[in-house]
Amino acid sequence: MKQLILVLGIGILLIPVKVTCGSPGADCAQPPLPGTNSQVRYYYEYEPLGVMLVELVIQKNLPFYYFSGTEDVY
Repeated sequence: MKQLILVLGIGILLIPVKVTCGSPGADCAQPPLPGTNSQVRYYYEYEPLGVMLVELVIQKNLPFYYFSGTEDVY
């Protein structure tokens, strides 16, 4: 039973979460690309839930993520 709880706990901490600007509470608005109708672009990262929680506590971006990119906001 303890092993099951441990595996489930680790699994929950590895769930991917989309975090805008790389860390919670950060500002990272970028100008839109020329020729697009977007208002602004934002950097984002898909990172483990556990990493996001640590970033909330230390208020810094940790360079550990599954995937990153930018998205246009219209």
